[in-house]
Amino acid sequence: MRDPERIDEILELLGRIWRANPDFRFHQLLYILQSEISEAKGGVGKVESPKVDGFKKTGYDLFNLEDDIFQKYLQNSLDKGTWGENVKQVN
Repeated sequence: MRDPERIDEILELLGRIWRANPDFRFHQLLYILQSEISEAKGGVGKVESPKVDGFKKTGYDLFNLEDDIFQKYLQNSLDKGTWGENVKQVN
C-alpha cells in the first residue's frame, strides 16, 4: 500500500510552485510539470503526434510514474531553484 501521507506532501509542493507562479492556469501548470519531469528523466512518457502542416502535438503519459519519484523531482527542483526552466518553451 502506498503511504497516504504522500498526498498532502505532494499537494504542498504543488501549492508552493503554483503560489510562486499564480498566473498559470492549473492545467497549464500540470503540463509544464509533466514536460519538465519527462525531460529530466530522458523523455519518459513523452508522446508526439506525426507532423501535420509542419507541426506535431506533444503530450505526456506519466500514468506509470511513481508518486515518490514525482515528489522527489518537485522537492529537488524547488530546493535547487530549477523549477520552470522550460516555461519559456511552453508559454
